[in-house]
Amino acid sequence: MIAWQVGNYLVPLATFPYLTRVLGPAHFGILGYASAIAIYGVLWTEWGFNLSGPRAVVECRGDKAAINELIWSVISAKALLCLVSLIALGVVMHFGKLTNAAIPVVLMSWIAVFSNVFTLNWVLQGLERFSLFATVSLVGRFVTLPLIFVFVKTPDDIAAAAAIQALAPCLTGFFSLLMVRKLGLLGCPGNAWRSAIRRLAQGADMFVSTISVSLFGATNTVILAALSGPYQVGLYAAADRIKTVGNMVPAQINTVLYPRVSALMLNKQKDAARLTALGAAATLAVTGIGVVAIATLSGYVTNVILGRGFGAAAPVLVTLCLATVFGNLAYLLGLQVLVPFAYGKLRSFVMLLAGLLNIGLSFFLIPRFGASGAAGAFLAAEVVILAAFVLVIACSSPMRRHFTQLMRV
Repeated sequence: MIAWQVGNYLVPLATFPYLTRVLGPAHFGILGYASAIAIYGVLWTEWGFNLSGPRAVVECRGDKAAINELIWSVISAKALLCLVSLIALGVVMHFGKLTNAAIPVVLMSWIAVFSNVFTLNWVLQGLERFSLFATVSLVGRFVTLPLIFVFVKTPDDIAAAAAIQALAPCLTGFFSLLMVRKLGLLGCPGNAWRSAIRRLAQGADMFVSTISVSLFGATNTVILAALSGPYQVGLYAAADRIKTVGNMVPAQINTVLYPRVSALMLNKQKDAARLTALGAAATLAVTGIGVVAIATLSGYVTNVILGRGFGAAAPVLVTLCLATVFGNLAYLLGLQVLVPFAYGKLRSFVMLLAGLLNIGLSFFLIPRFGASGAAGAFLAAEVVILAAFVLVIACSSPMRRHFTQLMRV
């Protein structure tokens, strides 16, 4: 999975400096804004199935008929959600104040929303077939790599850049379908529509927590665009992209452990607790090393990778990277501890409140500090989430016993 993550960001990292130089801060900000709008559509269509789906696959391993029913019910649910998101996009474009330059970029970016309906990487994750997961995810990205250099030559080619970036998840979705079909797990749909509503209900908690993440992710980009203009959006989007690349290794620790811990919780809880503790220690150590490196080299990194005009992104990058220390650990504890102990709703509620806190802080800080203010609001939200999760675990007797059993011989 680390190899997948490296490859997954190798393509954006290869094209990222090229796009920042060709498009410039303002046009790169428009691209970041369009991507943020598309993220809302993806999150809505995803409905938390990327988290609830793998766990459901774990529960019905070995039963091909049950997995086939699960796949088609999730696809049906996603199709319904995609239709609703398309209607919402039409309303936004009709009544919103999108500039003429932003409209085609938003439409091209929205292709990724359609592709998400048929992407079955969550099935491969639940089966712990990580080599197949990595393969289908990387092929689409590497195929589209040269297209950026061929078709994006000037700032006027911004819509082409958005379309090419959205093509990668389309190919990933297509290849994931082929892989799952080859495993013999994808048959006729049957009566999948009948169980689609049940899947939506099962994924509701995960959806609330997932959409809450957007309240201190994509939302900051949108608020920046409204209050500070495309230049500040460009600084924030560029710093966030570098932060994501630097965070790719610790992010995969949780991705790999999630299905394994879910399986161990069924009958080997001590092993699950041990694996969670090891994952938390590894996440904290790797993230901390990354933050120190970025903080030391932030000015050099932004100047070399982004080019002229992005020097003000350095302090934004440092703040965002610091936030990953709290965010990575909170995400792991929430998913590996709170959810298995039936605290999924509380987890979602905490993340929702933190997202609302981020929005409030953003409206206060962005007019004063621009992109740095947005990063500061993001950091504050991550700190609050981690503090709340630790407090909940410490106050819960079952969860305390879950970890104190590691001290027994």
